[in-house]
Amino acid sequence: MTRVPGIRQRLSKEPLIRLDTARGPHLVRIVGGRPVVHQLLCPHRGALLADAYVVGDLVICSWHRSTFRCADGRRMYGPADRGIEVVPARFDGGDLIIEWPVEPDSGDGI
Repeated sequence: MTRVPGIRQRLSKEPLIRLDTARGPHLVRIVGGRPVVHQLLCPHRGALLADAYVVGDLVICSWHRSTFRCADGRRMYGPADRGIEVVPARFDGGDLIIEWPVEPDSGDGI
């Protein structure tokens, strides 16, 4: 879990915010009144999803129109061969709580 202090207030003034995390760069934006945290780059050709269009519950890449569902990152349309990572997130007062998935065991028994 990651807590990002005070981000709710920033999101009321900025449409999206880049988060550089130990798990790589992500974006946070408000979609339908809820925070959505997703990967920074489109899996098709690496376009910045900061430039993507948001229509309803969809993120549409500005380069080749690959379209992803905000709820789960599923690819809905376009040339991307996979979806995008969407990480569960919620507000706790003014802070953002990001619930990172548990990383699989490395299998080395340590």
